[in-house]
Amino acid sequence: MKEIRRQIKERSFYKVYLLTGDENYLVMQARHLLKEALVADGDEMNYTLFEDTRIDMQHLKELALTYPFFSEKRLLMLDRTGILKSGKDALIDIMENMPETTCMVISEPEIDKRSKAYKWIKKNGYVAEFLKKNQTEKVLLRWVATLLSKEKKQIRENDARYFLERVGDDMFQIKNETEKLISYVGERTEITREDIEAIASGEVQNKIFDMVSAIAQGNKTQALNYYNDLILLKEPPMHILFLIIRQYRILLMICNMRSLHKPDKEIAQAAGIPVFAIRKNESQLRGYNLKSLEKCIASCIEMEEQIKTGRISDQMAVELLIVGLSEKKI
Repeated sequence: MKEIRRQIKERSFYKVYLLTGDENYLVMQARHLLKEALVADGDEMNYTLFEDTRIDMQHLKELALTYPFFSEKRLLMLDRTGILKSGKDALIDIMENMPETTCMVISEPEIDKRSKAYKWIKKNGYVAEFLKKNQTEKVLLRWVATLLSKEKKQIRENDARYFLERVGDDMFQIKNETEKLISYVGERTEITREDIEAIASGEVQNKIFDMVSAIAQGNKTQALNYYNDLILLKEPPMHILFLIIRQYRILLMICNMRSLHKPDKEIAQAAGIPVFAIRKNESQLRGYNLKSLEKCIASCIEMEEQIKTGRISDQMAVELLIVGLSEKKI
C-alpha cells in the first residue's frame, strides 16, 4: 500500500496492476486509491468496471486501445473476473499493445503464479499481494489506534488486544466494530473493556470458533445454538461447513507443529492466521489431540461429499455433523 501511495503521489503509474491476496479490505482500498488518482469522480467516459462476469475479449481490447476523452488516463477495472485463467494469450496481447494512457487494474483473490499472464504482469506491471498473515497484532493495534485518534478517542493497549480477540483479524470487521464503538461512547474520549463487551460483536469466524469449542466439550445444544445464530445471519450451510473444516485444519496444524517445537511465526504462516491468533486457537486444543482432529476433518469431508452427491440437504447435513461430533468421545 505504501508503494501504491508513492506512485500516486509521484504520478508514476504502471499500465497494469494486479491486486491479489486474502486481505480484501486492503485490496478494496488499493482499488479505490487508484481509481481516485486515475479518473475524475463520475467520469463514465474513461472508466469501465468489469466484475464477476465473463469478459468479451474483443470489447476489452477495443476499450484498452482507445485513447481517453479529455482525461490523462483511461481506467479499466477488472474485479474477480477470472481473466488470468480465461483470457490467457489474448490478455497478454492486449496488455502489450495498450497505450500508456490506458491503465488496467485486475483484482483476483487467488492467482496461479505459474501462468503466462501473471509472469507478464510481474515483469512489466505491478503486483500487490495483500495477505492476512502479514497483518500482525502490532500492525492491527496501530491501525485501531489511528482510526480512534482521528475521532479523538483512545484505548488502553490491553483493551485494544481484547477488542481484536473479540472481533477477529478481518479489517472490514475491525473497521465496522470500531465505528460502532465510536458512536456508542459519544462525547467520552476513552473506550473501555465494558464498551467493547457491550458493543463489539464476534464475527462469523468467532461463532465458528465457539461452535467448535462447544463440540469439543460435548455440548451439542450450545453448538447447535451457534449454528442457528449463523443461519439467522443468513450464512449458507455450505459456507458454515467450509469454515468448520478450516477451523479444524488450523487446530491440526497448530497441534502438529507445536509437537515439533516450531516457532509461532512459522506456525502462523502455515496455518494462515496472524501470530496473535495462535494463543486463542491453542486454548481450544485442550479438547482435542492429533488423532481426534483428523477424525473430525474426515467426518466433515464425508458429510460434504454426501451434500454434493445429493444424498442429504445441506442444512440437515451440517446439523447432523454437529450432533455427531459433539457425541463422540474426543
